[in-house]
Amino acid sequence: MRFTASPVVELPVGGAVLTFEQDNDSFEVGTSVWPSSLVLVKFVERCLRDPALPFADVLRFPGTRAVELGSGCGPAGLGLSRLGLTDLVLTDIAAVLPALRRNLRRNRGHLPRAPRLAQLHWNCPAHLATLATPRRFDLVVAADVVYVQESVPHLIAAMDALADAERGVVLLGYQIRSPEAHQAFWDSVPAAFPVIEKVAREHLDPDYAYEESDVYILRRRPRQ
Repeated sequence: MRFTASPVVELPVGGAVLTFEQDNDSFEVGTSVWPSSLVLVKFVERCLRDPALPFADVLRFPGTRAVELGSGCGPAGLGLSRLGLTDLVLTDIAAVLPALRRNLRRNRGHLPRAPRLAQLHWNCPAHLATLATPRRFDLVVAADVVYVQESVPHLIAAMDALADAERGVVLLGYQIRSPEAHQAFWDSVPAAFPVIEKVAREHLDPDYAYEESDVYILRRRPRQ
């Protein structure tokens, strides 16, 4: 995969081409497309096409209630929506939501159902409580969200608050952005999600196996 800083990034997925307008000059990191979001979507697409690949239990989308943290301008969430994850809430801070709405409008015709959008500050109990009503989520999605050490406790707390206490799973697209944030995240996340599985690189889409990006599955319990 050759990553691009062009104003519009294309993502071929599910027989369509989604397009994402980005603003690399913004002060908000969420208005740019980051590689791990694309890697994550193409990994999921590959798994859905080949049932012999691992993690099929995570990717049974019918009946799955899902939320994405730090959706940014939308590539991960909208890509998964295209692949059939229809009960989905995309979240970010207020300053980033206009970019997310704009890309939802750009791609709405390719989605089986429009995901809901919601404002979420990871350290806001009221936001978390509203999202977790009437029940918590089977799947929490996040890509390229570990980059500031100070935000790591809030991120993990949000994952913990939103994922179902028994069967909740986190699907994480990951790239090291800060050594300090990286260390803090992996030191702390096992307390909430003690089962951590790193997707082998041979299971990633070979055209989207960005050399610095990985996909992880974080679980409450070992898979049955």
